[in-house]
Order: sequence, then structure tokens, then C-alpha cells
Amino acid sequence: MNRIKWAEKKAYQLLEEYQINDFPIPLEDIVERLNVKLIREFLEDTVSGLLYRTSTNTIIGVNSYHSDKRQRFTVAHEIGHLIMHEGDPVHIDLQVNFRMKNSLSTDMREVEANAFAAALLMPENLVREAIQEMNEGIDLSCDLNDSEEDSKIRELSERFQVSQHSLLIRLGKLGLIY
Repeated sequence: MNRIKWAEKKAYQLLEEYQINDFPIPLEDIVERLNVKLIREFLEDTVSGLLYRTSTNTIIGVNSYHSDKRQRFTVAHEIGHLIMHEGDPVHIDLQVNFRMKNSLSTDMREVEANAFAAALLMPENLVREAIQEMNEGIDLSCDLNDSEEDSKIRELSERFQVSQHSLLIRLGKLGLIY
């Protein structure tokens, strides 16, 4: 199994364990059930989020300056590090690297954490279900600025509480846009 599929499987296992099968995914509930303290603070401009863990405490810090949807992805990303990458007591995600992780990162742990976050926030079965409810596929051959497709993407991103950018990447990886 490749590392991306492994990361997605880990996210799906967490959703199954906590019996979460509706969107938007309740991240705060997951964080609480994992016994993690979530702190939203204004962090240095270059920091998106961080994971700090000791033998007795685990903290996820998120830059409160970022949009709510960005913060959700950051929290999910840090949960991914927590579940998949034991050993590092402190992990800091820099904003510059965060933007590049989707396609350009060479750090497999970052790629895995992104795949985990995307699968956690936008599980394939729930994305497919949401698109089916719309009674149509999503055709991106239209100009997104002038079309009904823009409103479909906006609607889906609101339903999942993720950015349109993250949603488009996820839809592409799932082969759900044409």
C-alpha cells in the first residue's frame, strides 16, 4: 500500500472508530476524544500550526489569524501527525511549506499529513454522497467565474467547511471532476 493510501486509511479508521459519518466533520469532538488540547492563538505569520506532545500532554496550536476553513485543515493535518508520526515531541508547520505540500513537498510526513487531513475532512463516501445529492457531476470545463459550477464548488466547500482550493484538490484526486 502506498503512503498516501495508508494515510487516508488512517483517517477513515479514526472516523469509523468515532462513528462519524456526516459532514462537516466535528474536529473539536475528535480532538477532545483524542485527549488533545486545542489552542487557537495568533502565531508568527510564517506558522500555520504546531503539534507539541509530552508523555502526559498533547497540544495542537493553530494560527487564529488564518481563516476558519484554513484552521480546520491545519487541525486535521496536525491530528494526522499525531496519529501517524510518533516520536517527534514538537512539530511546527510553516505557512510557506504548508502551501507547497500538496504537490511539491519532498517530506513524505508532510504529504501524508495532508492526505490524512483531506481524507478526514472530505471522506470519499461523504463527498460522493454530497455530489449525488446535487443530482449532477461537477464539470470544470466551464469558466468557474461565470458558471453554475462555481456555486456547486462553493456549496460543497461550505457543506464540508473546507476551502474551495482544498476541495478542488480532493475532487481531482478522487476523480470526481471532469
